[in-house]
Amino acid sequence: MKAQLRITEFFERYGLVALLVAVIVFFSVNSATPQFDTVANLRNILTDQSILGILAIATVIPLVAGQIDLSVGPNAGLTSVLCAGLMSKSGWPLFPAILAAIVVGLVIGTINAILVASVGINSIIATLGMSSVIGAAVLAYSGGVSITTGVSPGLLRLGPGKWLSVPTLFYFLLGIALVAWYLLEKTPTGKNLYAIGSNPRAALLVGIGVSRQTFGSLVLAGGIAGGAGVLLVAAVGAGSPQLGSNYTLPAIAAAFLGATSIQPGRYNVWGTITAVFFLAISVNGLTLWGAAPWVSELFDGAALIVGVGLGVYAGALRRRRPGRRGTASPDEMAAAATTAPHDAPPVLDAPPVLDAPPVLDAPPVLDGADDTDGSDRRPTNVTQDAGANRAGP
Repeated sequence: MKAQLRITEFFERYGLVALLVAVIVFFSVNSATPQFDTVANLRNILTDQSILGILAIATVIPLVAGQIDLSVGPNAGLTSVLCAGLMSKSGWPLFPAILAAIVVGLVIGTINAILVASVGINSIIATLGMSSVIGAAVLAYSGGVSITTGVSPGLLRLGPGKWLSVPTLFYFLLGIALVAWYLLEKTPTGKNLYAIGSNPRAALLVGIGVSRQTFGSLVLAGGIAGGAGVLLVAAVGAGSPQLGSNYTLPAIAAAFLGATSIQPGRYNVWGTITAVFFLAISVNGLTLWGAAPWVSELFDGAALIVGVGLGVYAGALRRRRPGRRGTASPDEMAAAATTAPHDAPPVLDAPPVLDAPPVLDAPPVLDGADDTDGSDRRPTNVTQDAGANRAGP
């Protein structure tokens, strides 16, 4: 029984990894896809999916806190056009243009954070509206035309560059993934974000600054998306106004599907990266096999539905099996409580309410009493006196 349980848990954690390996093996030995296992094809996959992987990580960070950012793709599209445009149209040097693009990404994230964490607008509504605003800004700045000239050669060399035969952009993905993993899994901030995503009210009661942490997660997502926009220029060799929005659905699908792997039931970095390459390699192999172009959208949509469905199913299993890790475990809630900045004061139990003293019966009025001074001889209302002299709790 224990062995069966361990096998079940293994496939819950690494089932998507096993599927990824199976897909790679299948298309590698398939005679109908001889181009699949070529070095050029594998490098193209690593290069193309590095940008998507970075944007998927940007999506995961707010998701951990219970929010969703639909603007990471348009954000990257705007910052890519801006970075290329500042060099091409305004003659900016490379590094100031990169810095300006990342700052714009942070500004977009800050606006999202204000709308969601400060104003209280639903994150789907706020970031969906921001996506439309960003799209308008991209068209206004670029005129709907890709910026292909005047881009720094140093940035253009980064895209096709390799180190140890591995594309340079893949190392950026690994670096950002490692930093994000450490932030979410090894720091008090990450524990706080998981606690907020699990139960924001409980997180607030243990002293976690829910609004502040949510604010920070959205700002960070915007900054990462801005950096991805710069790398997008390096990958395609231009600032293209059409590319950014194409990343939104694949990034969200990878984040949700990744929550079923490595750490099931939790949005996590390595599960998300696994999902990115599982979807990309599957689509690539099917395309080389002669599948229609719409297979990519089919996979992204199906992955989103399957990811959400498996998340619901896994949550039901954890409720039936106490002690399994969910979005935030009891240990994480306790750790968050000990490391929280205690923005909110502790909630004290209300003092007990004392029973009211008994109400005494009024003495009877004697018949025929001589009211010689004409004053009212009715007895004093003892109930009122008792109420007036009663000590508060």
